[in-house]
Order: sequence, then C-alpha cells, then structure tokens
Amino acid sequence: MKSVLLLLFLGIGVSARGAAAVTRARYLMGTICEVQATDAREIDAAFDEAARIEGLISTWRDDSELSRLNARGEARVSPELYGLLRAAAGVAEDTQGAFNPLVRPLIDLWQTRGSGRVPTPSARAEALTRVALTNIAFDDGTVRLLKNAQLEEGGFGKGYALDKMLEETTAPHVVLNFGGQLLVRGSEKVTIAHPLHRDKPLVALTLTNASLSTSSGSERAFLVDGVRFSHILDPSTGMALPPRGSVSVIHKSAFIADALSTALYVMGADRGMVWARAHGVAAIFITETGEMKTSRAIDGLAMVKENQ
Repeated sequence: MKSVLLLLFLGIGVSARGAAAVTRARYLMGTICEVQATDAREIDAAFDEAARIEGLISTWRDDSELSRLNARGEARVSPELYGLLRAAAGVAEDTQGAFNPLVRPLIDLWQTRGSGRVPTPSARAEALTRVALTNIAFDDGTVRLLKNAQLEEGGFGKGYALDKMLEETTAPHVVLNFGGQLLVRGSEKVTIAHPLHRDKPLVALTLTNASLSTSSGSERAFLVDGVRFSHILDPSTGMALPPRGSVSVIHKSAFIADALSTALYVMGADRGMVWARAHGVAAIFITETGEMKTSRAIDGLAMVKENQ
C-alpha cells in the first residue's frame, strides 16, 4: 500500500504484482527511489548502482564528478561521464535545444530548487549567454565548459540511473521508480494522473519493457506577484514556463524518456506533437483541463482513458 500511495502522489500508479514481490525505497538524488522485485539481493544491487550514479552526476552533491566539472570548467572526466554528456548533447541537438543539459544557470537564477523568484531581464539575458549549446566542447575525454556554463543532470540523470539500475537485476519482472519516472522489465499496468489532481487517473496503459517519464508544470509551481510559474525553464528565452498540464513519454530507454518529456513540455503541445510524430516518439499531452492528445506511436500500448 505504501508504494502505491507514493506512486499516486507522484502522479503515477502501479498495480501490485503478487505477494512474492519485495518493495524498498531510499532517498537519492534529491528524491525518492523505489525498487520492486522478487529478490532482495537484486534490490540492494540496484540501490548500490543508484548511489554510484548519484556520486557520478548528482548536482545535489558538491563532490559528484559532474559538480567537480562544473566548479573547474574543464576536466578530463571518466569514460562513463564523457559518454553520458555526449549523449545528452546529442538529444539537445536533436530537439533544437528544447532539452538543454546546460540549463543550470537558469535554475539558479529562478531559484526553482527553492521558493522561486522572477529575475530581471538583464540577469536573464546574461544567463542566456551561458546556456548556449556551443558552450560545451568535447575533446578526447576532456569536457570544456565555456562562458561559465554549468551542467544540470535534472533532465536526464534519473533516467540514466534507472537504465543502469535495471542492468543490475536479472529477475523477469522488475519495477523501478525514481522520482516518479518508471522503468519496467516485463509488463505492468500503470496510470497517468490528471495534472492538477494526482489522485485522479486519466490514462491507463500497459508498460512493457519500457520507461514512462512525465513532466508536469504543476508539480513544483510557484507564485510571484500573482503569476504562476512552473519549475520547467525554456532555454531559448530564459523564462520559466507557465503550468500547462503534463507531457508523458514512453521509451525503451529511461534516459531518452526523461530527456524527451522535458523537451516536449518546453516545445508545447502543438510543436511537441509534430516533433513526436515526426520522430516516432510515444507521447501523451494532457492539458490542465484534462484534454488529451497522443502521438501515433502510442497506439500499441493499450491506452485506455479513465472516467473523469
């Protein structure tokens, strides 16, 4: 019951899968990480891997390898981090910067990890010069951050951790949940909640050997002078986007699902749907009124709309 309530609170529900399943949770990378499997030893191995990834990329820790790179501006990094950052830069290029791993200066400027604030136009303009994708350079294992650019793992780190955690398990049925993003081996019935009412499921589907990532503007919205802003930032304008429902992406790779749910939210429903359909991405857009649009790639996932 505890795991189901937690998942519903995060906007996603997972059905129970037999009495033999063991569920455990830990606090990692600034959020709750939960593992459900039949073997407690595999659960421990998955958590150990999540802790290792936290030490590699978490910007919640000053001693992670990624945080040390941010502090130095240039470093020869581990092959794993080098490959991961190259992959993140590739997704950024594919989405024309809607996903941007260099968004950290804007996060600090808007204080989205705190109570939130609206920066001055001049401060925003300065931050925009730091988040340009041209400010990261790769050279045979060395990463250079130009113009005081800084990396942020929030749009891809948990997805990458999920992929690596699953590699540490062999059970035929595993459910991983990292801060609301799911990765399943086997099949599991899941739901996506109404963006404004997390206890109200709108969509039910069967997730099979895939990840479900949802980006929602209402999850950590903040109010300044009567105006609501979401914690999701547009790297092209430097503005915090208004809460406008949610975007869910289903993909075999949790890393890709994580990055693309952010990118499609930034694009907005119209442009995001065009992009998702053009790239064969399974996506669900839900407005704050509960209206829903899906890409053609979603059709094979047995989606059912719940009673509202």
